[in-house]
This record gives sequence, C-alpha cells and structure tokens, in this order.
Amino acid sequence: MMNIAAPISQKAKWRNILQQQKLANAKRWLQILESCPDPISLVHEDYDNFLRALETTLQTSKTFDIAYELSQILFPIIFGYADWDRWLVYLQQIHHTSKNLHRQVEEARLLEQIGDIQYHQGNLNDAEINYYAASHLYNQQGNLSSYSRTLAMQASLKDIQGEPEKAISLCQQALATAKQAKDKYALANANLNLSNIYRRNRNWAQALKAAQTAYVLYHELGYSTLFTKASITLIAIWAEYGNWEEINQLSDELMSVLNVSGDVHNLSQLKNNMGIFAFSQGNFILAEAAWQEALQMNSQIQDPMELSSIYNNLGMVYTQMEEWETAEEMLLKAVTGYRRFGD
Repeated sequence: MMNIAAPISQKAKWRNILQQQKLANAKRWLQILESCPDPISLVHEDYDNFLRALETTLQTSKTFDIAYELSQILFPIIFGYADWDRWLVYLQQIHHTSKNLHRQVEEARLLEQIGDIQYHQGNLNDAEINYYAASHLYNQQGNLSSYSRTLAMQASLKDIQGEPEKAISLCQQALATAKQAKDKYALANANLNLSNIYRRNRNWAQALKAAQTAYVLYHELGYSTLFTKASITLIAIWAEYGNWEEINQLSDELMSVLNVSGDVHNLSQLKNNMGIFAFSQGNFILAEAAWQEALQMNSQIQDPMELSSIYNNLGMVYTQMEEWETAEEMLLKAVTGYRRFGD
C-alpha cells in the first residue's frame, strides 16, 4: 500500500513563504548595492536593512554565496563604524560555512578579515593566528597580492609586540611580493604599514617616504577609505616636520569627508593626530580639546591601541599644564592599556 505524505502544516507553509520573501529581499539589497554609484552613502543611510539582509543569508549554507558577496562589499565600508563585535560573529559564521563547503579562496579572505577585527580589538594573539592561517592559504593558492597583504599585517603585529626588526623584514617581504604580483593595491598597503612601523620607531624620513608612496597609490586607485588612512598617517608625520600649512589643508578636507561618512574610527584617529599637531606648536589647550574629543569618540569604538595612545597623549599635555594628578591618572591608564595587548 502506497504511503501518502502528511500535508505540510499551515504554520510551516507560511514560515517557508516568509523565509523565501526575506531571501528575495536580501538578494534585492545585494543587487542595489552592486549597482549603486555611491555605496558608502547608501550603506550609511540603510545600515540596519543591510544587516537584516545579511543575517537572513547566514541561516543556511545554501545561501553562502549571497552571504559572502554581501559581506565583502559591506565590510570595507562599515569597518570605520567599529561595529566589531557584531561583525566578528558574522564573519566567523560565514567562515565556518566556507570550511564546511571546502571553499578555500573565501576561507582565506574571511580569516584575514577576522584577523583585522581582532587586531583592532587588541586581541593580538588571535589576530596573529588568523593572519598566519590566511597567509598560508594565500601562498598555497599562489595569490601573491593577498599574501603580501597578510605579511604586511603580520609585520604590524610584530612591531606592536616589540620586534621592530622582524616587523620591517616582514614588511620588506610584503613589498617584494607586491612588486612581483605587479599589484599597486598590495604595494600601497605594504607601504602604509611600513610607514606606521617607521613612525612608531621615530624613523621620520623613512616613514614619510613610505606614507607618500601609499598616499599617491591609493589616490590613483580611487580607494577613498584607505586614502583617508594614508592621509591621517601623513598628518602625524608632517607634525614632526612642522608642515603646518599642509596639515591644515589636508585635515580640513578629511574632517568634512569623515563627518559625512560616519567613519568614527578614522575621525578619532584624525582628532588624535590633530592633537599631536597642536601639541607640537605648543598650543596645549587646543591639544587637550582635540584629545578629549578623540577620547569621547573612542568610547564608542573601544580600539584599545588607539585608546592607550590618546591616554598617553593626554598624560603629556596635562604634565605640560602642571595638572599632575590628572597627568598621572592618564599615564597609568595608558600603561595598563599597552600592557594588556603586549606593546
């Protein structure tokens, strides 16, 4: 006797219809994003809708491709929002699916991005593990451009961990790999990381040379977010050289762009560097105001490395203003922060 399948319950039927509608909506948001001439403004205006669309695609491995494509367009745009806890969960979910599906190209990229978040959260050991795993996969795949990029990030980690010689060596390897790949983007990334390594070690001439190279390359390539990062680095270096006119012009342009884009992370870094600029001129009141503003912004994003730097700078300015108790409080907070992530 032939078995007759039990009819699907009305509840399950409507649940399935609702899920299909959500999936169709997610696909629509992806198509809108792919065709939009100004995706940065679009995401800024409709961030919650894009999050809902992405969350829909995370529910099953069948929608992995949509989840991956959506995450890859969104991630560089939203990185400056510093919504890192949420995005760490998203990327780890997509990465888990990529491993199950044996999608090693996507797996490598996701490992790198997970490392990026952990790096900015101050979880340096986890970041190093993920960068190394990503670079190993990239090297196996013969993807020289991405291999160069992860080498440059490992270099930055080594510098923070107190190994500047190892850091410079890794970054030089990243530069050589980028040149071998003939990839301007990878070359720009390696130069920007190298500039910040030299800057932290107060080698201003080499820092300036590498930052200017990155600045020009990002401008040529039209990568606005990374061009902003290179500009912020240049401002910090110019402050050491006393290039006040260049700093004023570039910082005004950046401030206007960052206020519109909602990039709190880069805006906080810019305010921090503007404080350095004012401090170098002996304008301690203006420096304190800039650093307090940077501190307030950082309370939203909780970047431990940036936070330690701001506390250290406030400690310096309060020392100059002879506010000894406040200076000591700020410097102790800086020391605690630097110890936490092994700087």
